[in-house]
Amino acid sequence: MINVMKSILVLGCDEACHSQMISALLKHITFDRINVQTAVLKEAHTNPFAKKVLQELGININKENPRPVNEFIHSKFDIIITTNEKAKEKVENLLMGATKIHKSFINPLELYDDELDLDASFRELRDSMQEWLNEFVVRHRLSA
Repeated sequence: MINVMKSILVLGCDEACHSQMISALLKHITFDRINVQTAVLKEAHTNPFAKKVLQELGININKENPRPVNEFIHSKFDIIITTNEKAKEKVENLLMGATKIHKSFINPLELYDDELDLDASFRELRDSMQEWLNEFVVRHRLSA
């Protein structure tokens, strides 16, 4: 039996870097056994708090640059994960044929402006994403 690598697109559009965090955690959880691409609706810089809390797990996203979603219009994915309503709407209009999953998470930048609160909130965000992704990997049979 030939084992075909699953392909996943994570699409977001916010400054909290949900799509980048999910992509990095998904690669980490599956030991890079799936093809994960990150796309955004508009260009955004990687949030330093997102970088920091992922680095605590040994995940470096300094060289990870999400690409504009338009670059993926003719690409095929097994699963497309959207992280906010704008991304969900865009997927419905542009990208067809894949299993579409919408999962939103809190945006610490909308809740806090104090550095200590942001640090703790991004850690909480990372942990809730990781918990969801652990279940997601099992549910979609992405683990080896």
